[in-house]
Amino acid sequence: MAHLVLTGCTGTTGAAVLARCIGSPTIAKVSVLSRRPIKQAEGKEKVKVYIHEDFNSYPDSLLSSLKGAIGCVWALGISTSQVKATLLLYSEYNVITLDYPLAAAKAFASLSPSFNFVYVSGEGVTRSPGRFTPLFSRVKGEAETSLLALRSEHPGLSIWNARPAFIDESQHPLKEGPSPWPKRLADRASPVWRAVWPNGVSPTGPLAGVLVRCAQETESKEDIKGDMGGSGLVIEEGETTGVLLTNVGIRRLAGL
Repeated sequence: MAHLVLTGCTGTTGAAVLARCIGSPTIAKVSVLSRRPIKQAEGKEKVKVYIHEDFNSYPDSLLSSLKGAIGCVWALGISTSQVKATLLLYSEYNVITLDYPLAAAKAFASLSPSFNFVYVSGEGVTRSPGRFTPLFSRVKGEAETSLLALRSEHPGLSIWNARPAFIDESQHPLKEGPSPWPKRLADRASPVWRAVWPNGVSPTGPLAGVLVRCAQETESKEDIKGDMGGSGLVIEEGETTGVLLTNVGIRRLAGL
């Protein structure tokens, strides 16, 4: 029975992941880090919400409470549309998208001998940015690369970079609070997305199932390649486990 750590549970992806964990018989305990209470967690015995303000810092008292967790689904993030086009506020995007998950992965590596850190990245992200690469693609790509580099310092840390495409919550509307306006426009067009480009859609329910599966994974990277290998899944170089999962791979593992 697993113990998982979750972030971003008021958002579209994180809320779906929390729902999946609550309903899973293989998960005994869920620790949620959030700046505010989570309605979905109310009355759920297996869920403990820790009100946490600084995602760059993890005091010993908190880590002691999280001890024994075997994985984390990091769904905390912010849309580029939610920051203004100034250098100062772009740095805010970098802090939330890059600095926060790096700080967490370093801290969580000590929670158990083997720990899976599942980073929710995105389709279109690149680790080789050019001059005109969008902020989203560049910063998330840097986060993926930096997370993978942590494996040399923390041999028990496994990094999973998941790249969903259009995240469709129409079948599982669990998000708390409003979405940024680009997401609201995209949501209105979700029937068109599903009809015209089904392989570019990540329904939140199946997506959450794949992310939770990755966070619970206990096999070696050789066995992961054998059991989960196929289109859309890349085993990263290195002695310890690193996996890139594109939207094609997510849909394949979800049975879509």
